[in-house]
Amino acid sequence: MKHILLSAAAVGALAFPAVALAAPSISSVTPVTATVNVPATMTATVSANTGIASCRLYIDLNDVGEMNVSGGMATLAFTFPYGGSRIAFVFCRETSGAMAAGPNTAIWVEGPLQNQPPLGGGGGNNNPNPPAPNPNSPTASARTLVKTACLAGATPDDPCKAVYYIGADGKRHAFPNSKVFFTWYQNFDTVQVISASTLASYPLGKNVTYRPGVKMVKFTTDPKVYAVARGGDLRWITTEAIARTYYGDSWNQMIDDIPDTFYTNYTFGPSITSAGDYSPTAEMAAAVTID
Repeated sequence: MKHILLSAAAVGALAFPAVALAAPSISSVTPVTATVNVPATMTATVSANTGIASCRLYIDLNDVGEMNVSGGMATLAFTFPYGGSRIAFVFCRETSGAMAAGPNTAIWVEGPLQNQPPLGGGGGNNNPNPPAPNPNSPTASARTLVKTACLAGATPDDPCKAVYYIGADGKRHAFPNSKVFFTWYQNFDTVQVISASTLASYPLGKNVTYRPGVKMVKFTTDPKVYAVARGGDLRWITTEAIARTYYGDSWNQMIDDIPDTFYTNYTFGPSITSAGDYSPTAEMAAAVTID
């Protein structure tokens, strides 16, 4: 995919529509309990100034299908194949082009667990199989990584692949994918394995965002390339020359695409119009921990 850094003159023609337009309003997902292999109708209340064009349901950060939208309600029947604590949210687009994701909702699914290595492994020297849970340490302290136990024979969409960061706020924060994870950590060696019920005892918080300074990012439908600042603040890099100053001649190999679904995980700061407006090294050094 070609990555484009826009000139100032082009902003008006190609600006990301969700920045200027009011985003859809989306509630949390109901119900918050389900049973393995029993279809559950997942529902969220949705509204928009110009009408809803489409809504999609996400389970454990995976798109599981388009929802039916009628009378201000988005619904989709979904059958959970595995038990444990799951994440659900709804992502909608307005007819005007504005988009938003609803809040993460914890769904407790009764039934047997099936597990696999976190985030589908990782390659290299990463350890995809952390030690078994310690019964004398049923909880995780703040600023640690956790996941549920892994069993053999799991499929790639098993919830055990998810790794969470336990923040200083006492909430669990999901990594949307391995690309985000590896901007913060080199391997899975420090991941603690805890029970599904212990995991569920931590309220869901916002998703983890890219570590500042490590990579540039762009959204799937937005040609602008952004630098990542502290707190998940994105700053548009207005010229290729500035990007080259920060990341060298291979700057275009230092860009990760973020699905539009995670647009609302981030905020937007001032544009970068000169190299002195931002320092990847300083931003990375200041972001010692996720929170």
